[in-house]
Amino acid sequence: MYAAELHGKLPLKSTNNNEDTKKDTKDLDRMEDILTSNVFSFFKYANRKIFLKEYLKTLGFKVTNQEAIDAEFRFWPRYDDNTEPDLVILIGNYYLLVEAKYFSNFGKETTKNEAQLIREIKEGESEAKAYNKYFKLIAITADHIYKKYKFESVPPDFQNYIKWTNWQQVSSFLEDILNSSLNLPRNEREFALDLYTLLDKKGLRGFKGFNILNIFDPFQKCLNRIFFEAATAKFRGAFIGFLKSLYLPGTLYYCPKNIFFSRRHINFSSLLQSGKLDPFKNNIFFEGKGSGNYDK
Repeated sequence: MYAAELHGKLPLKSTNNNEDTKKDTKDLDRMEDILTSNVFSFFKYANRKIFLKEYLKTLGFKVTNQEAIDAEFRFWPRYDDNTEPDLVILIGNYYLLVEAKYFSNFGKETTKNEAQLIREIKEGESEAKAYNKYFKLIAITADHIYKKYKFESVPPDFQNYIKWTNWQQVSSFLEDILNSSLNLPRNEREFALDLYTLLDKKGLRGFKGFNILNIFDPFQKCLNRIFFEAATAKFRGAFIGFLKSLYLPGTLYYCPKNIFFSRRHINFSSLLQSGKLDPFKNNIFFEGKGSGNYDK
């Protein structure tokens, strides 16, 4: 699936302006489903001790290596009220419900149903209690920052159940792993690199901010001067201005005559001004017998 998307072989969104809104909505849902499948299938099949465990750690969920290995992935389960989250992960003491969005927003309340997140929290928490696990809803969007208005449908007493993150954090996580000193097997590295490239192609690259500069010691020090002062150099290989570079012990005097070439002084006149040239029958240039040969 990665290769098909990376090479543009999945025409997901319709380009026909005459198609109705329902068709466009299905296309968007399909794009989200494929993205969800690509990302979390990676966490399911890649080395879980390296990828799944460490990714959940970035979200605040600490699990052991064995718990990561034994984790159960349930894609698009259906509850009794027909609510269908994107993914449920049973891992350690956690019941993690994943609801992922790409272009669309979370489902709003209708005359027949409550808002999507409320239904998922109620049904997910109920099932988590049956498994004796701690419930959490991981809401994933393509936003660079948390947007409060997208969660206005969730009442205050349900807000603690939600952990927001974005696809960009997955990209940043993969970048950190790929740039780390971990000696990944070739197949694991290529698997992770394909997913990272796919997220990058979709414009879901993460921005780590300027706090990363704090890791460099030089930025922690306060310096009196951060630019080079030319007057302190013993050797000057760069231009530092006329006032200093042309400094001489004596005084520069004015020169009344030209010291540079002047076009007004013509040393050669055109031969045509001397009149018509007469033809010359004999050779006026040296004629040799061949390349490099000459007569003595």
